[in-house]
Amino acid sequence: MRTDKELAFTLRKQGRSYKKIHNELGMSVSTLSNWFKNVDFSEEIKLSVIARAQKLSTARLQSLNQARGDLLHAYYAQAETEAVKELKKNINNPLFTSAVAAYWGEGDKLTKNQIRLTNTDPQMIRLFKSFLVNICTVPTQKLRCALFIYEDLNETTCRNYWKQQTGIENFHKTMVLPSRHKTKRLPYGICTLVVSSAYLKKKMNIWIDQMPKIVLNMVPEKGK
Repeated sequence: MRTDKELAFTLRKQGRSYKKIHNELGMSVSTLSNWFKNVDFSEEIKLSVIARAQKLSTARLQSLNQARGDLLHAYYAQAETEAVKELKKNINNPLFTSAVAAYWGEGDKLTKNQIRLTNTDPQMIRLFKSFLVNICTVPTQKLRCALFIYEDLNETTCRNYWKQQTGIENFHKTMVLPSRHKTKRLPYGICTLVVSSAYLKKKMNIWIDQMPKIVLNMVPEKGK
């Protein structure tokens, strides 16, 4: 069985103060001072304090991660609820259905936080821009274009063309491709319209999943 003196030394090595040891074990501070006067606890206390701090830091981080996870879950649940309501509201809106259908066929499905639609036709980019601004209420300053051009094209000319055609002023760094197909001429390159929004991406995933089912149910089968 451990004596009070052994317990006192153990607590001191853990970084406890004289007062805390006195409160836990009951012996006087003068007794503790006499026991500890010739012992250097500095390294043990330092290591003990570091270990306790790391333990508290880990627990705090786990708690923060749990809270963050709960907030994200609620955040995305709200996005899902809004997406369902907006789908019902806009199912007969040609801008909505054409833009979602375009994204279903041409849009990025892999990233979690980006809406990306790529096309060579400026009308498609303009249509999708109108959808983002007028239906999804994305501020125009958050819209970005990324160009893919061939090495024999002039970047400034291509960028000015897409600015004029789409009305979008902000561009990511242009990607230059090494060569181009001999017969398929793309005089102004390829344009990708980009919006960074995990919330909107969650909605888009629901729309491209649910809209085809709704539309197909609206079309009567032949012979019925």
